[in-house]
Amino acid sequence: MARYVADKVAERIGARSLPPIYYSCSEEHRDFPQTISVKCRSFLPYLEDVLRSAVEKCGVVVVVVGHGGVWDAVKLISEQLNYELGPRVLPVNIWAIASPRDHAGSDETSIYLAIGGSLVGELVEICEGDISLFGKKRVGEFSKTGVVGCLKPGEVSAERGRTMLELVVEKIVERFRQFTSLRYIS
Repeated sequence: MARYVADKVAERIGARSLPPIYYSCSEEHRDFPQTISVKCRSFLPYLEDVLRSAVEKCGVVVVVVGHGGVWDAVKLISEQLNYELGPRVLPVNIWAIASPRDHAGSDETSIYLAIGGSLVGELVEICEGDISLFGKKRVGEFSKTGVVGCLKPGEVSAERGRTMLELVVEKIVERFRQFTSLRYIS
């Protein structure tokens, strides 16, 4: 999802989209067999090196974050680099803009379909977990499936996902224009 959004933003602002960092802090999902995670204390120096190098090569970098678990790390490193180098790194969190009601529920599934994803089987209604527990407990402690909130088949559609994605892309482009105007204020 983040890659899709980054590519669309890059098209609109006339920039290039760099490959994503696939493995990051995802300790909250460690209980699920498909999760590969690195500790945040290991990830932070790597992220700083990647962003510093990207700034050296590109001038300004928009970091599109599609995984909430890594947001604090990205925000921290972005702020440190901006204090040091001036406004060069704009971190954006897709989920803060899209405001999904759940995790892996109707909203995220709609977005997944909108970017070309496909369903493996029939959707079944799942409502479990408490979204307010993110950051306090591992997801496996309050959700057996990884869905936190509700996945309701009647609410899922690629069109709904496209609408959400378009809003996200527009907001990021707007933030980018505001951010780059800061660079020229003395």
